[in-house]
Amino acid sequence: MEISTNPSTLRVPLTDNNKSQRQEISKNLEVAFVTEMLSFVGMKELSSEFGGGAGEEQFQSFLREQHARLIVDRGGLGLAEQFFNSMAEK
Repeated sequence: MEISTNPSTLRVPLTDNNKSQRQEISKNLEVAFVTEMLSFVGMKELSSEFGGGAGEEQFQSFLREQHARLIVDRGGLGLAEQFFNSMAEK
């Protein structure tokens, strides 16, 4: 059995079926990136107003992810388009 690692042979032609899949994957990659960015700019710090303790700390990542999803849904950073184009057949 021969396995090719040539990137041009690994690309999947862009069809209507997998175009929506690629768009969704691209969007999810941007959400993951923005989520990490938000954690580094201080969204990982807990608010002292509620004093939620361990529970608040555990669910903080879900809040960051939802904020990131809202950012991406409203235009984001433009990374999803770049990811999509890099996955498209050239």
